[in-house]
Amino acid sequence: MFDRLLARLSDRGQHRLLIAEIVIGVLFSAAAFYTALDLTSSSLIATALLPLGAGIALHRVAPFKALAISVVPLIMLLLLGFSGGTPNGAYWLPVYVALFGTVAYGSDAVRWVGRSAALGLTAIFVAGGIYVSSYGLGAAGFVVLLAPAIAVVAGELVVAASRRRALGEVVETVSTERDAALTRADLEAERSRVARDVHDIVAHSLTVVIAQADGARYATAERDAQAAEAFETIARSARDALADVRVLLTELRHTQESGPQPGLADLDGLLAAMRDSGLVLETRQFGDRGRLTEARQLALYRITQEALTNALRHGDGTATLELEWGQSAVDLVVTNPARSDSPAPSGVGAGHGIDGMRERAALAGGELSIHHGGVVRLRARLPLEPAPSEAHPDDGELGGSPVLALEAGSRA
Repeated sequence: MFDRLLARLSDRGQHRLLIAEIVIGVLFSAAAFYTALDLTSSSLIATALLPLGAGIALHRVAPFKALAISVVPLIMLLLLGFSGGTPNGAYWLPVYVALFGTVAYGSDAVRWVGRSAALGLTAIFVAGGIYVSSYGLGAAGFVVLLAPAIAVVAGELVVAASRRRALGEVVETVSTERDAALTRADLEAERSRVARDVHDIVAHSLTVVIAQADGARYATAERDAQAAEAFETIARSARDALADVRVLLTELRHTQESGPQPGLADLDGLLAAMRDSGLVLETRQFGDRGRLTEARQLALYRITQEALTNALRHGDGTATLELEWGQSAVDLVVTNPARSDSPAPSGVGAGHGIDGMRERAALAGGELSIHHGGVVRLRARLPLEPAPSEAHPDDGELGGSPVLALEAGSRA
């Protein structure tokens, strides 16, 4: 029941309830004032009872103040012998409401103050009911004597309902996140299954085309040079297509962010970012830049990114990067001194750690090796497309200049 009531109290409902409580508190103070004035003909006693309404008006927003303001006048009047200060008087209603508020809406310290006050008042009231015959011990009178304890119990019920509701919201949130994780896992498994099926159909077929084209090229090399060249073109195109298919299958198996993928043009920015992160990096390039497919450019970028990140995290803060452009392949070599207190970097999954770099290199038609020791040396080789007749200009730090132009590299 309390759960449903709390759930229905929206922000607007709570605001209206606060206004109603303030109005009731003001009316109660006015009624107490005129009643006390009529019973005692003492304006001093009547004025002393004016703060009683605060116990009703403030029991939710300031429960400790509500209890203090409402109970002090009554204790003073009780000590003075005013009959309205007895526990069976209606003047105690704001005190009971304030006790309820301290437990239901107060902090931990305020709750203990309310519980202690309720225990003390209940003990005094019960003792008075036993030894003072004027109180009587009827059923209704006994309930009135236990009113402070009943108020605290009601507050505890509200606290328990609030906590149960909060726990239910947490459980619902966790269940939702768990269902979402299971859904993502199912989608990932389905993507992997589709990737395996596509690989079996397309990649294997392209492999057969490559083998047949290479065989035909060797068979016709001496008899028909043009046919051999055509078969070579077929095999080369099939190899490039196979590399692209493998990269696409990697992206299909592992969820990736959408948008343009980085390539050779973004290497300079990557090196600058690594230097800004604190890596003292030396770069060297040998030979003229060759041509890479977009898939292999992405593989080269990601392997470089992971290698330099590992050097920054697990090395002494320095690294050397070398790019050697050959006739048919590009070699990337990253070396860095290893810290003695740092474990060898490792990872699972594409794009994470050494396993990811190996997978990227393999799917791009290349290979990757790494040596651990006092110096970590990573070497990756990726195949190139046939070099065009015209050279590529140098557009950046790794833009294709011969070895003499970048022999010294760039040091942070």
